Amino acid sequence: MNGQTMNYKKYFEYLSTMPEPIMPSKLPKERLNLREIAKYAKEHKVCFAGMSEEEKQKILKTEKLI
Repeated sequence: MNGQTMNYKKYFEYLSTMPEPIMPSKLPKERLNLREIAKYAKEHKVCFAGMSEEEKQKILKTEKLI
């Protein structure tokens, strides 16, 4: 042990204010077409991170999956 002690009061306060975890079933379902992303990026000579929101929305297709 290195002699450090934990402040349990502060830790338990943090746990009580921490938000609940997000379940995977609650996340939005998005499909990525990697071939189209690579093709678009190559044609326009940009990386995916450098694309505008409009460009990203053209490629990202939000679909409801059941």
